[in-house]
Amino acid sequence: MDILNFWKLKKIPVPTRCTCCDYEDLFSEREIRKIQKQNKNDLECDIKVECDICHNGYQIPIEYTDKQGKLYLYDEIKPKITNPDPKKLMQRIYGIKP
Repeated sequence: MDILNFWKLKKIPVPTRCTCCDYEDLFSEREIRKIQKQNKNDLECDIKVECDICHNGYQIPIEYTDKQGKLYLYDEIKPKITNPDPKKLMQRIYGIKP
């Protein structure tokens, strides 16, 4: 049985950080690929998700290299991203139209 466990690769989670509140979270490689597929037309960063804690920033990877070899660094991506307008917070959370 030890031989079978030797061949299983441990998948390292990808650390992400919020651009507004600096909350850190871990995403699996599978979740990152799914996010990247959904945001493939985004010019700033195709790996970004709205923060679940503050809802005013985006979760972006701290340091991540995808399968194509593109390197994502937090310090380079953060200045390019503009945070959503905090006045429209309820609209983003609940889908309420003004």
